[in-house]
Amino acid sequence: MPRISKTAMIREHILGKIRNGEWQTGFRIPSEAELMRQFSASRMTVHRAVKELAAEGFVVRERGRGSFVARRIPRSELLEIGDVAEEVRRRGGNYYCRVLLLELLTASPEAIMIFGPKSEGSIAHSLIVHYEADKPLMLEDRYADMRVAPGYLDHDFTSATAHKFLMRVAPLQKAEHELTAVLPTTEQQRHLGIGADEPCLLLKRRTWSGGKLASYAELLYPGSRYSFGGEFIPAK
Repeated sequence: MPRISKTAMIREHILGKIRNGEWQTGFRIPSEAELMRQFSASRMTVHRAVKELAAEGFVVRERGRGSFVARRIPRSELLEIGDVAEEVRRRGGNYYCRVLLLELLTASPEAIMIFGPKSEGSIAHSLIVHYEADKPLMLEDRYADMRVAPGYLDHDFTSATAHKFLMRVAPLQKAEHELTAVLPTTEQQRHLGIGADEPCLLLKRRTWSGGKLASYAELLYPGSRYSFGGEFIPAK
């Protein structure tokens, strides 16, 4: 078995306390001197472990005061199409959703503009708030073409998300994203439980299946509760 370095041991010790909830946001972690004694490690080894955790956003270091557990907000990989429910559960959170609206659109200029004139009478519209730990995490405003995704209006979105349903009945072929920063409308503020001055991230997403546009969604995230990121490794 490969030997685990003391830097890795200290990192995992601190991360374990954070992940299991023993050390909450704002908790002052043991000083470098205390960690040195606990792990029989050099100051350089302890300093490296804490510095790495600070660079990754798990702890905040304050000169003269020590290091504290940082406030972590959920992060989504921008170029991935994921299920918000699975994402929340994967990080140990409590997920649920509330369906605000589920309807068949008729004579909708917006639906015709998105899906074309032949789509009239085939477009379903849903408005759903997704929660984590009793806080609204995302407002999902979605249009789905039932010629591509039949049964959308009959689906129980509290048991499986729209994403999960669409991946089953209309397997993803292609997707387009557009991410912008916006201020929420009065209605959006109410649904997300935020103020008028809370900036939000708006992700507009189109997905295709079988060569046809299956869904158009506007996913609104409070900026203080969510972030997007990714990693790019250039080809050698």
